[in-house]
Amino acid sequence: MPPHASPSDIPTPQTAFKASSHASDGKTHILLAATGSVASIKIPLILSALSKYSNISIRLVFTTSSLLFLPPLTELLDIPNVDGIHLDHHEWPRGLSSNPAETPVNPDQQQEEDQETAIWSKIGDPILHIELRRWADILLIAPLSANSLAKIVGGFSDNLLLSVIRAWDTNKLIAVAPAMNTLMWEHPVTTKQVKVLETEWGWFRVLRPVEKLLACGDSGSGAMKEWSTVVLWIVEEMRLKLEGEVGST
Repeated sequence: MPPHASPSDIPTPQTAFKASSHASDGKTHILLAATGSVASIKIPLILSALSKYSNISIRLVFTTSSLLFLPPLTELLDIPNVDGIHLDHHEWPRGLSSNPAETPVNPDQQQEEDQETAIWSKIGDPILHIELRRWADILLIAPLSANSLAKIVGGFSDNLLLSVIRAWDTNKLIAVAPAMNTLMWEHPVTTKQVKVLETEWGWFRVLRPVEKLLACGDSGSGAMKEWSTVVLWIVEEMRLKLEGEVGST
């Protein structure tokens, strides 16, 4: 099995991310996220396709569970137009964890963890999920797992991505590409949750899944919409231009 991503791939930055530092870069800002679904393996393909477009900047937000399906994150940073990767521990350093299993076990580790908490120290300092919301022109979540779908509709904000969504400017779009087992997709609670996004929350666009053989071996609806179709949707929605392409549509 090839190596997969780890939170340690991207250490906590020493300098806080500020949206204002990128406000005049003349680029379309795409915040691309993945959650804990095997369809996260499509992220490199989506990024490679988007790398061909000009004047865009992509930042990535990954839930911890999505990392199992991604390559080492430094590989994604080598793809053109990818300008940053943001993880849970960048907003909540490990030294702040309330989980006893994550409590430092020796003084040297404690000192290292304390240093990680220093990115925010006073009122007025940048808060990552707010800065990402300010920076982004659009948020695309591909894939969106059943768990994250339920948390979004329930208003949860217990990781970085969910905090971005909870603090989102509803004048801008969030597009989601659900991906889950067929029976999970067809479950009545999923139907209700998708209805909220499609009919009550006008800032959401649901890129509904397709029918195919799923990773679990079942066959039916629930697979993430083809990654190339997801790319085409965002290209058309944001009117992206290929490198060297001129004029407007």
